[in-house]
Amino acid sequence: MRATEALVIHGGREIRQGSVIVMLSKREEFKRGWTVVLASAVGAGTGVSALTFYTLGAFMEPLSQDMGWSRAQISAAPLFMTAASLIMGPVAGWLADKHGARPVAIFSQIMFVLAVAGLALTTEQIWTFYAGFFLLAFVGAGTIPITWTRAITGWFSSARGLALGFALMGTGVMGMIAPSLATTMIDEFGWRMAYVGLAAVPLIIGLPLAIVFFRDPPKAVTNPAQGAAGDEWGMTLGETVRTRLFWQMAAGFFIAAMGVGAILVHSVPLLQEHGLDRGTAAQVAGLFGLSVTVGRIFTGYLLDRMFGPTVAMVMFIAPALACVVMLVAGNNVLICALAIMIFGLAAGAEFDIAAYFVSRYFGRKNYGAIYGLLYTIFVVGSAVTPPMAGKVFDLYQTYDPALMAGIAIFLVAAVLCGTLGPYPKETYQP
Repeated sequence: MRATEALVIHGGREIRQGSVIVMLSKREEFKRGWTVVLASAVGAGTGVSALTFYTLGAFMEPLSQDMGWSRAQISAAPLFMTAASLIMGPVAGWLADKHGARPVAIFSQIMFVLAVAGLALTTEQIWTFYAGFFLLAFVGAGTIPITWTRAITGWFSSARGLALGFALMGTGVMGMIAPSLATTMIDEFGWRMAYVGLAAVPLIIGLPLAIVFFRDPPKAVTNPAQGAAGDEWGMTLGETVRTRLFWQMAAGFFIAAMGVGAILVHSVPLLQEHGLDRGTAAQVAGLFGLSVTVGRIFTGYLLDRMFGPTVAMVMFIAPALACVVMLVAGNNVLICALAIMIFGLAAGAEFDIAAYFVSRYFGRKNYGAIYGLLYTIFVVGSAVTPPMAGKVFDLYQTYDPALMAGIAIFLVAAVLCGTLGPYPKETYQP
């Protein structure tokens, strides 16, 4: 085959023969890349973002009884996960850019399994529990959405939004099943062996699927007259952080994360304030995980068909309305459930939109590093408001002031993300 007739495949998106480019349809993209989506969904669901975070509540009572720790002390463990993510999130993204997402994800999954099992060795010294959570987030940084979404954005273009939605829905599914799974294992085997059992989930399911199905997109084979082989368009991290666009985007996601983080942590006591007993409140709060899953797929579908900032504005205005609904809900279980589901939709939308925006506005060449920084900013935002919401309740014995603040928070996020402007035209750099 002559050079001018070389077949070009760019990230599963387009085929170039000579000077002719044939864009793959959504159906063709999924036919080529559905196994990558499957491995990504399971990998994200059995990774550090979901497995340990969603199960912490199930461990609170047994840890408190066995170790004598307060629930406030146990609840501080995610702060150490956040600290580790601050360090390793951007590093994991940089490594994925340099060496590919596949080796980073697989190595990190192996280390994450060992770290989760290691929580069984926790002593009565609370610092050992905190150190365990710091370690699992540190070595498990390659299991957060950075690596999985980097591969997805390479394999998909016309169906990128929906593919991201399916890939990230794993965290929502884990949010629905992990608490019950952890509770069952604790009741049967005790909390120490329950952590060993949780470690078996990524070992038996997530890791094998990643080894077999998770692949980086093939590099382009280009016409020599058109430039270097395998070039991808994209800004460097340094160029990105010098733009107003990035910091407007980062501010929007930081502020949105503030609202979602507070609602997620305080959903059960918030519902109890509205007259629901603890059991009913927990069941209604469980709808959060379901709606996160739906929100990811629905948002991905919209991103493929609508202008991204418009989707972001709609998805962030929705939780502002949910705050209003909670303020007037009284003791109506159905209305409270509706509000919780709307909050979940917004939580499900955020990672989808962030991943999509990075790939569209800044390109894929340094996607991991840029998304890693944005993800870190998001994590910090979600961590700062839960203690603030708790303080509001301690002062006023109601969450109403926090809900009022939430209305403003989500509306500001909607404006910031909804006014980002048009995407730059993706080009191959000569």
